[in-house]
Amino acid sequence: MRFVKTAAFFLAVLTALSFGSCSSDTGGDSGVNTTVSTKEPKAVPDKVELKNYKFPEFLDGKKQPDVLSSPVYVSFAASDYVTEVTEQPFEDYTCTEMIGSSLYVFEEGKFKGLLDTAGKVLLEADTYTSISPCSMGTLSLSRDKELNAPDDYVTFNGLGVITSVEPPEFRSDNITISEDMRYKQAEGDEAEEYYKVQNMVLSDGRIVGEDTFYCEWDKVEAVTAQSINTARPYNAFYRAEKDGEYYYICFDRFYNYTIYNAAYGYIRLKVGDGYGECYILDHDDYSELMKLLDSFGETGSVRSPSKDESLDYIQIETGYGTDDVVTMTLSADGYCLTDHTSMGETQTNNKYFTVLDKESFISLVMWVDQVLSAEYVR
Repeated sequence: MRFVKTAAFFLAVLTALSFGSCSSDTGGDSGVNTTVSTKEPKAVPDKVELKNYKFPEFLDGKKQPDVLSSPVYVSFAASDYVTEVTEQPFEDYTCTEMIGSSLYVFEEGKFKGLLDTAGKVLLEADTYTSISPCSMGTLSLSRDKELNAPDDYVTFNGLGVITSVEPPEFRSDNITISEDMRYKQAEGDEAEEYYKVQNMVLSDGRIVGEDTFYCEWDKVEAVTAQSINTARPYNAFYRAEKDGEYYYICFDRFYNYTIYNAAYGYIRLKVGDGYGECYILDHDDYSELMKLLDSFGETGSVRSPSKDESLDYIQIETGYGTDDVVTMTLSADGYCLTDHTSMGETQTNNKYFTVLDKESFISLVMWVDQVLSAEYVR
């Protein structure tokens, strides 16, 4: 499916190039823009008519972007253990849900209780307004939100026996990072190879992401909540790297974890009255964008851009997670400001203006509309 999407997009880009986790306001269309000659030291744009382009619809109505917007693996989902009751199993109770294969949730007014499969009352419906699984074998019992009271917890088993337990206490030292050696057998002319991998291990011995792609990382490190632009209330955050791809591993208080694509870059886009921002969260999409940027080639530098602040523009930040961060701001007239910051052994910052073919801007808007949008609607 990705090949079909990519091929279709580059066909559209070639047509346009006749010369060679989001926030948003309302959108707009644009069709007339300006360009300049690279030989001119000052911008004196000539009016030219370009192919129509529009503000991407997927940015409409988006608020502050959240970097944790693209989950790839969930260790526990309550919905996997709850089924809706369509036929009432007992005459004297109104059941709404079945939890696992051993408990029924029934309701009386706004309160909810628990029955076993024989219809025996395990928990009266007189205190809690919500009952739901919060981890394997554990239920969260919530009172009316207006009471602002803490939740209670019970464990349950396949026999329908429930037991009250103390609220869980999260401790970050219950998550450790182990380092192991792996062996890669020689193939053809390649030499045999030993290499290191890192795994996250829980206190009960479980390996995070075991038997999936999301384990045996090249690198794992704990990061702070403040370093991640998210409103999601996790108890611990880790950043992991594997084969050049980046992920966040986030734990709740029950040690359930969700793995998200991390950000590779960021987009800010203004078209007409529309303005939107979003992260680039897919490694393949990011690689495609870098190829597209490389296809624009190099141009001579210029001293200053156009002074028309009403022009449409796109700003692209690349290099997240590396020592080289590049911010490229391209306006519809072809003028481009590049800000290259290197955080290696010798920190450098280089800013310069160039001018690109006027169709380059359209190609990037098309990429956002046709490729990047799929990250937020899939």
